[in-house]
Amino acid sequence: MDEKHFLRMYSKALAEALRTKEEHEASEREELKQQSSRNKSNIGPADDSKIQSAYRELCHDDPIVTGGDRVCRQLAEVLVPEYKNTTSRPKKSDNNISSKLALSSPLVEGVLQAVARAGSKATSSANQANNKTEDTSLNSEGSSKSTANQQQNQQEESMIGSSSITSSEGYAQLAFAIFLEGPYRCIQHDDLDVVSRFLGSFQPPERTISVAHEGLSAEEKSLLVEEATAKIVDGIEKMSMQEDRSQKAKKERDDDASSSSSEFFLHNKNNNQAQTDDNDSMEEVWAEESDPDDYEYESSYNPYNTAGNIDCDDYDDGMDSDYFNPTQLSIPDPTNQTWKGARKSIYHLLSSFSYGNMALNLLSSRTWSAFGMSESLGDFAFTLLLANANGSSDTNSLLWQDKQPTNENVDDITTLWDRPLFVLRDRAMDNNYGHDALTIYLQLLCAFLSHSEEDIMSILSSPSKDSNNTNDLPPLTAVGLSSFATLCSSKEMTCSSSAKLCGTSIESVCPRDEVSGAIYNSIDTLTRIIECVRPKKSVFGGDITRKTPEDNPTAESWVRTAVCMIPMVEYLINIQARFDFQTVFEGGGSRKTTLSDSDAKALLDSGLFRELLSLYTCTQNESDASNVVRLQLLRTIFALSVQAPEILGRYVIRVPDLVKEVHSSNFMDSHLVDGILWTALGSSLLESKTEAPKPRLKLRSNAKLTLPPVDTSTLAERCSAGFEQLCKSCNSALISYKEIVDRDNQSEDDENEARKYKETLGSIAKFSNYLSNCPHGIKIWLDSSNNNDAAPQKAKTAITDLRSTLARLPSYADDKTGVTGSDHKKDDDNENLSTDVHSEIRQKATSLRQRRKDFRQVVSLVRSSVKVIALALESQKGAGLSLKAPMLSYNASSKTD
Repeated sequence: MDEKHFLRMYSKALAEALRTKEEHEASEREELKQQSSRNKSNIGPADDSKIQSAYRELCHDDPIVTGGDRVCRQLAEVLVPEYKNTTSRPKKSDNNISSKLALSSPLVEGVLQAVARAGSKATSSANQANNKTEDTSLNSEGSSKSTANQQQNQQEESMIGSSSITSSEGYAQLAFAIFLEGPYRCIQHDDLDVVSRFLGSFQPPERTISVAHEGLSAEEKSLLVEEATAKIVDGIEKMSMQEDRSQKAKKERDDDASSSSSEFFLHNKNNNQAQTDDNDSMEEVWAEESDPDDYEYESSYNPYNTAGNIDCDDYDDGMDSDYFNPTQLSIPDPTNQTWKGARKSIYHLLSSFSYGNMALNLLSSRTWSAFGMSESLGDFAFTLLLANANGSSDTNSLLWQDKQPTNENVDDITTLWDRPLFVLRDRAMDNNYGHDALTIYLQLLCAFLSHSEEDIMSILSSPSKDSNNTNDLPPLTAVGLSSFATLCSSKEMTCSSSAKLCGTSIESVCPRDEVSGAIYNSIDTLTRIIECVRPKKSVFGGDITRKTPEDNPTAESWVRTAVCMIPMVEYLINIQARFDFQTVFEGGGSRKTTLSDSDAKALLDSGLFRELLSLYTCTQNESDASNVVRLQLLRTIFALSVQAPEILGRYVIRVPDLVKEVHSSNFMDSHLVDGILWTALGSSLLESKTEAPKPRLKLRSNAKLTLPPVDTSTLAERCSAGFEQLCKSCNSALISYKEIVDRDNQSEDDENEARKYKETLGSIAKFSNYLSNCPHGIKIWLDSSNNNDAAPQKAKTAITDLRSTLARLPSYADDKTGVTGSDHKKDDDNENLSTDVHSEIRQKATSLRQRRKDFRQVVSLVRSSVKVIALALESQKGAGLSLKAPMLSYNASSKTD
């Protein structure tokens, strides 16, 4: 069979198999959703008893549900209120007792214990599985036998109610329903009757705030501390006395046991003696601490005598000694029937909700998707954040906000918008389940940005007299930007595995494609956001948003926006230009991760690139902190221009304010590498001898812009002179740094000088990374060198001098610096002196070894950088290192000479 025909047939069969699998999974999910919608109406007497049994089991300490995951799901469904806008679903049947169940404090605490135990158990089992992987691979027969034995043991344990019956998914689903789904639906209804029926008798624990002794003096506080200490000591003494008595009684029982010939009478005697001793000890303790005020003589209730309590008026016959009766525990507490108490209970439930505490990381993708958990988290986060931004003055609402906060703690539910948002984010970043929630999370972030477009447009259309008070971004936009920036900088989105499909389920996605697509879909919104925050300048010159030097609240706003925008742009171009031109993705990525011409055209047509340039040029003369962000923004603009020099590069060199700054000698002196790169880009596009007629900028006749004429030799000469200066500065830095390393006595000034030399040597590594990681970097630099006849030879001479300096430096490879001489003690008088001297010598030797180690690393970095530059100069056609294969991430520290 022909190879091409075989591959075609194989691909067709594989595609059909994948499509069949997706259809099967989709039908299963639809069936699960329909089944979950019918569960409440189909609960029979048998299911009703199982649900109540599960409720009771969860109320005990260290609870174990023996009914399985299905019972946990049913219990979660009967606890959570119905959807507000759902009319087709059947109502709860009053015939079933389970339909009247609600929350209670024992139930909530039991669920927390269950999910905590499930999480720890899953973690320990995963560690054991990793440790035993090699053993199971070596002995397959033994592993199969042990697996069969484990399955048999699980079946035997299931008959007596082992915790293996209910998996971690059942507990996690129940926790999700109680701590998030229930509060979300209560907020949807915003009806006090619905909220109280959901909360039942649940009461959150009181906050432990020590405000009772704030007004006490120091003496009174010390007295309280002494009294508390005395009580603790007395308690410890009583406990020790009781232990002595019990040990003495045990010794007597052991003596009696050795002399007795009847085990039956011995057992009875020991039991009677132990009870007598315990009662005597307890009588002694309570005799000292008894207080008549501790008793209520009018009450006949005795918790230890059930039979004697029947005649009590407060005794409920329905309880029948069942302290965990679900029906009784589900009766709404009077506190939850008030808006203040309901807000307090809902606030406590939401504040306890997190991805790890609720064991949500143990839910499979199928279960997560079948129950729509991503949609619930996204809707709830959007609702709370929108309510927090708008505010509500209605006291008869769960989302009420106190406009005049007092010293009393107010349970503001809207401030917990980050709980569902962070849980959805953690699930979206979870690689174990193929990032199945990433799509919903990105849709939520885009909704945060696009929802506030009306607010942004109102800011743009507002009069200039009110612009000082309206240039801050809306809260939803700020949260969306910061969340996007965090996602683009996270390790989960930049690792090597993020470039491929993670997982085999239908919900699995490719993280890089999803994030990049979401950013491109939000380009228009991002353009409006930058237009909103950047200072507005008049066509006649001057800032129209600034009345006085102090009246400029937009500085922090544009700085925060730029800090969030830069990581998003870097994610699109796979270059961290703001630091040292390293790649964003681990492994360097591929050519597909760079900016294509179509993407560059989209950035230009949308106006985003124009707004980035305007933001830089409109924020001159800012503070030092703002100038740091401006420099990072400028480097990001340069990286975009280098990615598409024919589209974005030609656009950026036509901006007069920007070109005037980056091509000046002052900029070259302050930022040497940046000046070399900008002049190289300008020379490559404007001074190329093979180019068509140079582009011209047509200005208005009344414009007062005084631009110097473009000199076809100036940019190339400046680029060449800057590169020579870079090599010379690295040459002198290497020699001076080596001298500092060999000095015996290091001072603080020496350390500062060494730090400066490291920064200087880091400049050539930054230039090398630019050549290695930017697709058109080598071509642009070589084009600039070719525009000046003497530039190539000067560059080669400078690199040769730098390589000769590196060859003369010591390698310190066999550094065995240490303490010579013996360490024996001479006499008692000189013992301390000798110890101090040897200790000082050891410290100096250790410091010298560390300095030499740092020097080796720096020299190795410079060597590898010089190699890259030399290879670029030796390339004939200007393509250099990127001729044959895609450039991977360049790790200079791993290369040697």
